[in-house]
Amino acid sequence: MMFDWFQKRGSGAFDLTMAPLPVAEGGFLSGTHVASNLGWRPIEALCEGDMMLTFDHGMQPMIELQRETLHVEEGVLDPLRCPLHIPRDALNNRVPMWLMPDQGVLLESDLIEDPQGDPFAVVPACTLEGYRGISRMHTGEKLELIRPRFARDEVVYLEAGLLAFCSAPGDLLNMGAPVKDVAYKVLPVGAARELVQAMTASENVMLQNAAASIPPGTYPV
Repeated sequence: MMFDWFQKRGSGAFDLTMAPLPVAEGGFLSGTHVASNLGWRPIEALCEGDMMLTFDHGMQPMIELQRETLHVEEGVLDPLRCPLHIPRDALNNRVPMWLMPDQGVLLESDLIEDPQGDPFAVVPACTLEGYRGISRMHTGEKLELIRPRFARDEVVYLEAGLLAFCSAPGDLLNMGAPVKDVAYKVLPVGAARELVQAMTASENVMLQNAAASIPPGTYPV
């Protein structure tokens, strides 16, 4: 089914040749398990030089491991710093977890086509609000953030299957520099939101079609 979102662009797939959004810092909350050469480990248990499993390049050593403590006060929290709660299995994560709003997430969908023809795109986590039950939640406590960095941009595995983007250290220092040819391009917030809305609409149509195919008076096993 062709949605208006794509008809406006005259294509059945989203064009990822646009300039990427400058990479934000993101970071993983303490307690988040990552795939490493030591098995599934809490991110805070790893050290600089340890290996993490990456989406495209196998095991890679971390060249930096930045740590930050955010003291979250009660009351209204700035949306730019309010974590998102990711329900179990929403993004192939085996347990409920949290993501910072500026953390990049690699999505796979038939609605996406990057310059290499692959169905992947990196979106800021804040644009996933409302998708599969993902919502902003005030934790009411301090947050321990850990940011692994590699020699180049990488995507790593969190909690069994969520794919999280990790920018290379230089990316954060060259936000005004010309766009370079990189493996992963983060969609601008507006375009990312439109993509997530299109994915939601597509999944809703699939669910409606599946429900309509069940004969009246019967129940799925």
